[in-house]
Amino acid sequence: MTERRSGPLAVQIVSNDHPPFGDLCTTYGRAFDSLGVSHHTIALAPPVRTPLPDVTYLGLEDVGRIRHAGRALSAALTGSEMVAVCHRYRAYRTLRASGASLPRVVTVAHEFGFFDRLQRRLERRLFARHVLFAGVSPAVQAELGATVEDPLCLPNAIDIAELDRARVGREQALAALGVPDSASLTIGLVGRLVRKKAPGLAVQALRELIRRGQDVRLLVVGDGPLADDLKALAGDLPVTFCGFVPDARRLMQAFDLLLLTSEEVEAFGMVALEAMCAGVPVVTGPNPGPQFVLAGSGYYFNVREPGAVAEAVVQVDADRRSGLLAERLTHARERAVREFSVAALARHLDELFFHGVPRP
Repeated sequence: MTERRSGPLAVQIVSNDHPPFGDLCTTYGRAFDSLGVSHHTIALAPPVRTPLPDVTYLGLEDVGRIRHAGRALSAALTGSEMVAVCHRYRAYRTLRASGASLPRVVTVAHEFGFFDRLQRRLERRLFARHVLFAGVSPAVQAELGATVEDPLCLPNAIDIAELDRARVGREQALAALGVPDSASLTIGLVGRLVRKKAPGLAVQALRELIRRGQDVRLLVVGDGPLADDLKALAGDLPVTFCGFVPDARRLMQAFDLLLLTSEEVEAFGMVALEAMCAGVPVVTGPNPGPQFVLAGSGYYFNVREPGAVAEAVVQVDADRRSGLLAERLTHARERAVREFSVAALARHLDELFFHGVPRP
């Protein structure tokens, strides 16, 4: 057991606990725990649903009022923090407005376009010279490099052991979704039904697969503004709309494969990582975030059109029948443990924060 150091030494700041940030903060906390580093988490906004344990909620209804948020954050800081992790720009900007001076701060960009706004670039040059910036994937890291020197790559992580305990088997997962079991190849589409996720491509690919004589069905887990349009597009195809499901990652075994149809704006790909941990193959397109997560374990379509998606799905099914898929899924699980586990995150944090930073 790693000896616990007096503290807190580390604070992580997040605007809100909307998925996936609530889970990410918990995972970061466990990584700090494994290093023996005392820590605490501060969320600027009220909890989305049930408050997370060990999180201080400032309860700010408008986190965009930076001066007000900065004063509230200043009052919540203990004065003994040595290092800070700011998730996304708003958290970093609020920390700066608080007037706190910490030996080391890492601001994590969880999306592309972090410095697209001129005001952010100017503020960075004036006030953030000693702040480290990190992207959650090499593609985000490279984009940051156009504005900051020596950006870092700090990938998201997942508590694989906890996820394994929470995950249910296929029969229970399908029952939770209100869907009967079937011999059909079951494709899962998980996430918000919004334009950037391009869910219509999944329905079009399903239509193409059926045209080719494939026995397939699509389960759509999620909700959003495109739900009605997607239902109209599906028509009488074998598509089940399951709606929003809390903690849907527990139900990954319901799918024979997970399909990601997002446009090229995904910075990471948490749902792909959750599938890797569950032993579910992932089909995705020319999207740098999920491709970084999956590497050689993924199945890819290089053209965003239904025929190319269908080809990738057929390849998964062919590999399943030949036995090649099992080896690929083993490699996917090994990659998840090696690169995106709590232990992997702890190694990154130890190197970033505590090599060369004096401890009390």
